Amino acid sequence: MTFLSVIIAAHNAEKTLAGVLHSLLDAIGSEAEQTEVIIINDNSVDSTQNIIEQWSARFPHFITRQVSYCNVGMVRNEGIQQSSGQYIFMLDSDDLLKPGSLQDAINFLRPHLPDMLITHLLEVRDLSKITPEWGGFNPVSLTTDEAITRFLIHKDFQAHLGGQFIHRELFEKYPVPAISCYEDFAVFPAMLATSRKIYFQRNGHYYYVKTGSSLSSDITPDKIAHLVDCTLKMEEIFPDKFESLINCHWFDIFTNHWKHLTSSQREIVRKRVNKMYSWRFFMSKDVRFSYKKRVLKALWKK
Repeated sequence: MTFLSVIIAAHNAEKTLAGVLHSLLDAIGSEAEQTEVIIINDNSVDSTQNIIEQWSARFPHFITRQVSYCNVGMVRNEGIQQSSGQYIFMLDSDDLLKPGSLQDAINFLRPHLPDMLITHLLEVRDLSKITPEWGGFNPVSLTTDEAITRFLIHKDFQAHLGGQFIHRELFEKYPVPAISCYEDFAVFPAMLATSRKIYFQRNGHYYYVKTGSSLSSDITPDKIAHLVDCTLKMEEIFPDKFESLINCHWFDIFTNHWKHLTSSQREIVRKRVNKMYSWRFFMSKDVRFSYKKRVLKALWKK
């Protein structure tokens, strides 16, 4: 059994996969024997599989499967089922890692054995801005409430499985649902709420390469439905004391996607947003001033 399982979901990734695997090899460093690489090729029609086969011999522990799910949630679960590592690490087929970062992560995880080691993702659109400088792992310990608060205010980290080191027991307890988007958001809050030993690494090691396929540039009814459903689920998971921060997420849906909501979705969102017109919301120390200002502006228009 290996210590760390790196799972890559690949679909028509011929333009980026070789660079990702080169980055992964450099990140693993001297911990190759403790790391297994699992690539699930989901219905690719380009040369993705050829690239996978060319790289397979460069990793001591390498597993690959070809599937036709056309569903990222199912692909992630397939990778987890094939894995044996104590920790699961998701790496997207167009993202990159700092050299030596996984080696350093393993050296931290072994003695501390946290439920989650969460890292700050380095969002990048211009690949020329990527640098190899890496200062190593020196994370801070967070209580569950501190981690939930940082997550809800989008401070330091968001609901991304990529770049995070998560104990496999959490994936066994909270399987990734078979949905085509927001599969991270569907499970991340529950993992966070039930974890008791959480560390956060501010110095990022994972380059999250942004593309044009985000929600804002490619809105579909399915994406909106998944966003609303996941926010409802998050509302059920987190304690009532986080209501004001959760309602900020509803306000984002209200301001950014109102015209795309169905009548039933609008009723759900309107009910939550109306709760923001209260002293409890405006007196909350955790709610950012920018949200209070936006809500006041919306109330004035109303």
